[in-house]
Amino acid sequence: MELEQNIEHALLRHIRPYQTTFKIRVRASRLWRPKKYNSDIYDGLHYLLVDEEGHAIHGLIEEYAYPYMSNKMEEGQVYDITNFYNRKPISKYKVADHVVELCFNESTEFEPVMDAFPPIPEHSFNFLHFDNLEDQMRTQTVLKDVNGCIKSLIPEHQVTVKDTGKLVSKCEIFVENLRREDIRITFWGDIARKFDMERVKQLSPPVLAVFTGLRLTKFQERVTAATTGHTCIIINPDIPIANEYKAEFSKAGDKVKVLPVPFKRPTAEEMKDKSTKSVFELNTLDPDIYMNKTVCCTASILQFPVHNGWWYRGCSKCFEQLKQREDSGELICPKHDVQIAVPCYKVYVTIRDDNNQATLILMGRQAEQLFGINCQDLVNKRLYPTEQALPEEIKKTTDETYLFEITVDQYSELMVRNIFPSKQSFASTVEQTPTTVTPERLPTERKRNIEASGKAMCIVEPEKKAKNEKETKRGAMISASSVSSSASKEQLQKEKAD
Repeated sequence: MELEQNIEHALLRHIRPYQTTFKIRVRASRLWRPKKYNSDIYDGLHYLLVDEEGHAIHGLIEEYAYPYMSNKMEEGQVYDITNFYNRKPISKYKVADHVVELCFNESTEFEPVMDAFPPIPEHSFNFLHFDNLEDQMRTQTVLKDVNGCIKSLIPEHQVTVKDTGKLVSKCEIFVENLRREDIRITFWGDIARKFDMERVKQLSPPVLAVFTGLRLTKFQERVTAATTGHTCIIINPDIPIANEYKAEFSKAGDKVKVLPVPFKRPTAEEMKDKSTKSVFELNTLDPDIYMNKTVCCTASILQFPVHNGWWYRGCSKCFEQLKQREDSGELICPKHDVQIAVPCYKVYVTIRDDNNQATLILMGRQAEQLFGINCQDLVNKRLYPTEQALPEEIKKTTDETYLFEITVDQYSELMVRNIFPSKQSFASTVEQTPTTVTPERLPTERKRNIEASGKAMCIVEPEKKAKNEKETKRGAMISASSVSSSASKEQLQKEKAD
């Protein structure tokens, strides 16, 4: 034991494959628990370890030892570690830019160190440079990290996977650097379903974030980044460049915007059982026959009648139209009593083909898709919003041709259930296959960060009071593992698609 204590700390850059007799002093910068490639079986406990020089190395505990060792290291803490071995990285993409990864077992000793000197950085990142993305993608052997200001996002939606035809969850984040260059980051699987976009949207600008463990790929002729099983997300991290981002992105226009979900292509299977009608035939549909059926019609938009306006004041919970009490003037919902009104689309649209015209009603998600903006934002950006004044975002779709999926209600009104550009090249809607999901979040991580209350994402702004100073310095980190369910399976599909 005395001999062990006298062993000098090895710097991470000095470690070579298959060395065994050394001691390291490192900080457990982040930790996560992914799943095995193409499997639902967990793949151990993984760490990114940082030494006094800021160099990083990937460490792991095999799954068989997880029940006995899951509490050996706490995120953010510094440790002296002895009795471990290393190996050359076995995955296609390395987590850290090092020639080895460290392997810990029940014989490994972890000794917490208080007030380490020299001090050890909180983080180490392998940041992506926004120029020469094509070269970085072609030569990538190490997973990349992206830092920047979150400018916009597309909520979780379902896309069709190339080759398999399966639907998977996807959401997208658009991030800008200080030069206002942007990159799209795609979340797949559970991380897409559980990423708490509403909380991100509500943060004051700028919303600075670091996304780690990303794989570069190409989609629609642009290089994009995709999450992997090793992805973690840090919101408002304490990094040296943070103040520059605050100075550049603190304008009102830098608030995070929610973009509409892209148009989804109907599959051949979905179209097979649908009835196609002309515009003339739409006017003759019998509600008793077509109430629960969907019909398709290809037509162009002629105009938007505004006799009943294009939006209404809806309930924030169920989106039903609010009624005004005669005695108090309060807006009430039949289901939820007094409510604060939110603008909701109800747009009348007249369509035509070569022979006739018909009027449809367009609401909710379908209207957001068509106009490219949600109703709340569209009303807010107009100086004197009225239900009758038609915005340019709606007018510009006039004369465009679409494929409408339509149902008939009990009053013979034609309701739009889905809408697709009729001449769209649908190559863009069959997505590249997902690369990732997120690993399970650990008890030690939950202790060190604000509880997520069942959400996939926990967020702390550094200006707000954190549990302790260390939390404030570190920012809020979300391990991709906290929401993952089969990263490896999706990664296999992705690589096939590429």
